[in-house]
Amino acid sequence: MDFYVNNWIFGNASLKEVAERVSNLGYAGIELVGEPEDYEAEKVKDILDDEGLEVCSICGMFPGPKEEQLRAVCHPEAEERKKAQKYIERCIDLAAGVEARSVLVTPGLVGDPSLFSSRKEDWKRACEVISRAGKYAQNHKIYLTIEPINRYEIALVNSLEDAVKMVREIDNPYVKTMGDTFHMQIEEPDGIPNALRRAGGDQIHHLHAADNTREAPGLGNFDWKEIIRALYDIDFKGNLSLEPLPKGAQPYDAREGNIPAQKLDNALRTAKNHLDMCKKYVLNHLEQI
Repeated sequence: MDFYVNNWIFGNASLKEVAERVSNLGYAGIELVGEPEDYEAEKVKDILDDEGLEVCSICGMFPGPKEEQLRAVCHPEAEERKKAQKYIERCIDLAAGVEARSVLVTPGLVGDPSLFSSRKEDWKRACEVISRAGKYAQNHKIYLTIEPINRYEIALVNSLEDAVKMVREIDNPYVKTMGDTFHMQIEEPDGIPNALRRAGGDQIHHLHAADNTREAPGLGNFDWKEIIRALYDIDFKGNLSLEPLPKGAQPYDAREGNIPAQKLDNALRTAKNHLDMCKKYVLNHLEQI
């Protein structure tokens, strides 16, 4: 179980700068923001190889930064759904090019907790598009991981139970789910560890990590020993990717590069030390059983 950092939190910093900072902080690599037109796979690989890093996943962005980039897999218009599918396929191409394991997909528009038509119709359209993209992913041996987002930010797929239900309907071994601890604290009533165990290692293929305040792990009140223990209990084969925000910041501050580098790096350093300590504690405990 290795620890990574999602590079969208670094805003407009160059990939070279991000790689140097992430390497200096001791992380295994990055999760690359899903904007395929911004990257050339060979250059990404060269930059990360120089720092001894790897890309664990491509973080799909739904919607994109431009007004016309809806990327809505559940949109009622067929043309918009085709655009969304094509976008996911471009992310899969990027994942294959940089040797990443997976591509994150959300079945709705993050930041817009409204439905296009009805839950039933939106759900059906989302399954159809992700199913088609999933066949493309399977051909490239890349996983699609459906991310649940809390009910205040998205309309479809709020909990791990929702995501697992969608994955089972799609029925493709390369379409799985993932968790995000910040969203899970809102949507998983019996706690994050129990939700992870209930979903199981066959379903959970990636995890976004931030504390209850959305700050770096260790700066809030989550019990990370218990979360990591749950991941070992389900034989989790994926990676933890951090996407924390400093206190008082919000996602747009990060995307626009408004978080001071030293403040962000200090938080990520604290998180790495805390997660390493928790992981060591759990492994020592498991050896004694």
